[in-house]
Amino acid sequence: MSLCADPRKAFTNRDVEASKKAHEVRLHNLEHGEPLEENHGNIASTYLKSVVYGGLDGIITTFATVTSVAGAHFSSIVIIVLGISHLLADGLSMGFGDALSTQAEIDYNKSERKREKWEMQNNMQGEIDEMIAIYLQKGISKEDAQTMINILAKYPDAFLDHMMVEELSLMPPDEDDNPVKDGAVTMASFVIFGSVPLMPYLLALLPGAHKVFTEEVTLWSAVVLTIVTLFALGALKSAIVEHGHNAWWRGGLQIAINGTIAAVVGWAVGAGLSAIVPEADIPGAG
Repeated sequence: MSLCADPRKAFTNRDVEASKKAHEVRLHNLEHGEPLEENHGNIASTYLKSVVYGGLDGIITTFATVTSVAGAHFSSIVIIVLGISHLLADGLSMGFGDALSTQAEIDYNKSERKREKWEMQNNMQGEIDEMIAIYLQKGISKEDAQTMINILAKYPDAFLDHMMVEELSLMPPDEDDNPVKDGAVTMASFVIFGSVPLMPYLLALLPGAHKVFTEEVTLWSAVVLTIVTLFALGALKSAIVEHGHNAWWRGGLQIAINGTIAAVVGWAVGAGLSAIVPEADIPGAG
């Protein structure tokens, strides 16, 4: 049974003893044939990233749509219709795009690995010489480069993976990669988080809710709810990709500001267009 180790947390806290302990645990796992936790089954490096980035795209896209339509003085029904239609269409498109791009990357990596493997089988010395030259460019002495590469060349699979990284700057294909799941998670996150700016408008449709959710209250409720959610997603993103002290609030603030700017631009565009086009010519305006 593998033990748990969290070197990222140790680094974030700058805890040297915890870092040493984490490496001891990882070494124990490796010696017992267990995979490294940070490289296997780590949700923070796979689906959680799809959730965060899909959610950020979804909420900012819908937020800008809501504010632009509100800026044009359209009715709440128009905001809901346009918001939901954009949400579903863009979410589906993003999910497909994520799946297709991931599959294309996997196919490319696999094809390059096959090519390198064929070259190894037919010209191993040429591959060894290339790797030695790469090591020389890194400032390693020729003697040391030859020693390391010749030892590594005794283990074809390890040598092949090493070439993928050093020669092609490509990570070896991961058999656990699933483009369909990645795309589905991204699409679901896009739709779920993208629904946040629409929530007050949907609540306003409930019987008697119009007494509380006036047009102004509904809009400002959407603004506040969206900015808070943007901050939370930005903080989560920073917690995933950064490991510095206080990175979470800086990341949250940055995303909240970016989303607010997008909303303000959308409002300005909507208001500007409504000023150009006579209100009587705008369906749903009022």
